[in-house]
Amino acid sequence: MNDSSVLSALTLSVLEAAEAVGFSRDELVAAAKLDESWLADPDARVPLPAHFALWQAISARPVGLELGARLGLTGLRVVGYALSHTDSVGSALAFLDRQRALIHPDAVPRMERFEVEGEARFKYVQLVPPPFARLVEPVDAQAAAAVAMIRAIAGSDVDPVAVRLPRRRPEGAEKTPHERFHRCAITWSAPLLEVEFRAAILARPLPRADERLFGYLARRAEALRLSIDHAERTSERVAREIHEGLVHGEPSLGQIGKRLGVSERTLHRRLRDEGTGFQALLDEVRRERAFLLLEDPRLSASEIAGLLGYADASAFFRAFKRWTGETPHAYRKRAER
Repeated sequence: MNDSSVLSALTLSVLEAAEAVGFSRDELVAAAKLDESWLADPDARVPLPAHFALWQAISARPVGLELGARLGLTGLRVVGYALSHTDSVGSALAFLDRQRALIHPDAVPRMERFEVEGEARFKYVQLVPPPFARLVEPVDAQAAAAVAMIRAIAGSDVDPVAVRLPRRRPEGAEKTPHERFHRCAITWSAPLLEVEFRAAILARPLPRADERLFGYLARRAEALRLSIDHAERTSERVAREIHEGLVHGEPSLGQIGKRLGVSERTLHRRLRDEGTGFQALLDEVRRERAFLLLEDPRLSASEIAGLLGYADASAFFRAFKRWTGETPHAYRKRAER
């Protein structure tokens, strides 16, 4: 896990939501080794490993949906306050997208617009890093928080068209708590977390629209964003883009460079200066995701190969043998035992 950080307000909101559903605040703080000075200032930063440790402690119980429903806008603090005073749902979500780096790029999904059979839609797309995805509860919480946020600003009558979760379907009842909360069909074991809505809601005006107040809060959020150490490692940004790009096949250095707004040569040089390279990062991302996907017994090795961007299953088998010394089938059988 890298040494980046998340906005303290997010960690604090998760901690408060967990306390509201029965966890001991002191026990969680101790388990995650959270420094109280981080939590005293919602505009401070919390190291990502500490934020992850908090989720590890919370994941002892199946509370992800409930936590996400409680988070909604509250986990965004100054950003949440600001977007609730924009003039429309579309303006609010566009502002949130611009401020992703302030909270943490992996904690706030990005918005994509598209059309389905002539109907305009948008979806929140989020890469859930393997450490968090293995815990399951952060996956449930992030999806629920996205839906709760949309309902908070657009209206409680808004339901997503589809929800795709990078986790296995829970055992038990025919209708899961996820389907009852989201009020739509769920696609399980998806490569990315996606929450899809009809774009018509973007035009809805917000009842608390206030141009002056939004301007003040937006300036505050922007100042905080600019105060963050922008020396995020290029390799971290490239790895994030690789994760998202694998859904569409094997990405190239040139494609990633375009997404990051730099030339292929410059990107190659920056990665080299950090002691790594594009192929090494691609291999590591695939390796991490392969272990996660193999935990779902309903996915065949060929399907996993496709989700990892391999053109054919044999390439995946060769890579997996290189990583582990055994085939995906042998690894899965051993893990089951």
